[in-house]
Parts: sequence; C-alpha cells; structure tokens
Amino acid sequence: SNSSSSSGSGKVSPANSYSYSDAGDRYRGSRLGLEGGDDDDERWGRERGFEIADIIEQGLARELVADFMHPLRRSSKLWRFHVVRSEDKLNYRLFSDDADFLMYAKVNMDARRVDFHMYNPTDTATPNLYDPTRPAFRMTWSKDRTEWNIVQERCEHCQFAPLQLSCACQGKQQVAVIKHTRRPVGDGIFNCMDIQVPALYSDGSRVVWCPLLGRGDLANIPEDSSEVQQVQTKVPTWNDEVQSLVLDFRGRKVLSSAKNFQLSTPAKPDSVVCQFGKIGPMTFSLDFKYPLSVIQAFGVSLTTLFWT
Repeated sequence: SNSSSSSGSGKVSPANSYSYSDAGDRYRGSRLGLEGGDDDDERWGRERGFEIADIIEQGLARELVADFMHPLRRSSKLWRFHVVRSEDKLNYRLFSDDADFLMYAKVNMDARRVDFHMYNPTDTATPNLYDPTRPAFRMTWSKDRTEWNIVQERCEHCQFAPLQLSCACQGKQQVAVIKHTRRPVGDGIFNCMDIQVPALYSDGSRVVWCPLLGRGDLANIPEDSSEVQQVQTKVPTWNDEVQSLVLDFRGRKVLSSAKNFQLSTPAKPDSVVCQFGKIGPMTFSLDFKYPLSVIQAFGVSLTTLFWT
C-alpha cells in the first residue's frame, strides 16, 4: 500500500477498470445563449437534433446524462478514473482508467463557477456538439470558498416541460452540496469536507432533488433525513516520524499534495468510498464507488481548487 504524508501546511501524501465510455447525456439544454426566447430555443433544439442524429450513426453521441447522475453499481472495490488538469488550472478532463473521455470541466473564476460538459472541446470528431453556453451541470462556490453547490440544468421530473415551467427557472435540480472547513490534526492542518447528496430509495432509484417537487435547499436538510446521503472526509493521522499527515491510498502511488483526500460515510467511517490523489504534475487519480455518481465525485474533486 502507499502512504501519504505532508508538512504542517495541509498537504496530504500517500501512506504507502472501469470504462464509462458508453455513458451519455440526457441533457437537452434549454438555451442557446441567444436572447431571442422560445423560438430560438426550439430552432436550436431542432438543429441540434439533426446534428445528434448524424453523430449517432457514427457512434459518437453522448446525449444521456442519466448515467452520470446514477451511482456506480455496488462493488467492494473502487472504480478507477483519473483527472487531467491544464497548465492554467482552469480546464479539467475526466477519463476512465482505460483513457476513455467522460467529461470536461471549465473553471470561470470571475463568475465563481465550474461548467461541466459531456463533449470534449478539442475532439475533432464532434466539433459542433460542444457548446460552452450550455453545460450539462454547473457548480458554484461562495465568496469565502467554503460552500459549493452542483446543479443539473433540467431534471427527469421536468425535462420535457416548457422552459418557463421547468426547474431551470426555479432553482434547478441539486446534485450535491459541499461544505469546507479546516481544523488542526497533530501539527498539521486538515481540510475537511461535509457533503450531502440525494439518497437512493430501496428500489435503487434516486431521490430527484427538484424544486418543483417541493424540496427545499439540499444544504439545509436535517442530517438524519432518509432522503439525504451524508459523505465526509476521512481524517488523516499525524505521523511524528515524517512530521506529516498520513492517508493510505491503497493501490495508488500518490504524490504529496494538499488536494489529496478520501471520503467515507458516517455509517462506515473506515470504508473509503472515494479517493482523490495527485499522481503526476497535471494528473490526479479519482477512484470511487457506490453511493457516489460520476458528476458527484468529479465535482467534489474540483472543490479542492483553492486548497494549498
């Protein structure tokens, strides 16, 4: 196994696949970025429909978001993925461990948001399907960078409703909320996360956190609610010998980084459900399993943007 250690600055270092290429996108998009209104939206939808139909024939379309929303199937082991960061730290791409592209994320610092897209803007096979004005998901953060919120533009409950009657105009469907805190562990500083995601029903279906279903802010739901799943960072231990915080990233050779973390549920605090670790100058491993979905794990990993 690999351990992760760090100095007191907050870095966590190591204590000594699965392909998702068929995942798609149900996102239809409600706006083109034009100011014309419903007629422009309908025209954009028709034109995009023709483009998608042509791409489908080539086996390249990714027009179903559902697979990115639903938790990965149950497994005793973590499914392995990796994230590649651009040199300016504003562009991120998620890949399966077999190097299949899954999702693209673009950071907008001025707007305090991250936009998530199903298409890779540099993919020459689908040049007309990437639209920077129509993300499938969007994550925003508070001014103090401690509260993060991931939403989907339109959800299963109202995706076929007119724009003005959908949750796109009334808060949007929440996918996850993340709260950051910092506290000392030994002589180091530990970056903590408390995460709330919609829970699963006994039949395996997801709780759809759509405001049109009368659901309040996911961030303000009581922790003992059966409709919310709690996830939290696993606390590292302080190692006096190396004078650092230590986490055990089993199966990964992880470099020291303040962005390294592991997540667990309150019910099983010793069982890791997600781990994010630096494995190269611009590459991070992202391994996770049930009850997290692709967008939840990818989004949570990018909330470490400002961790140093």
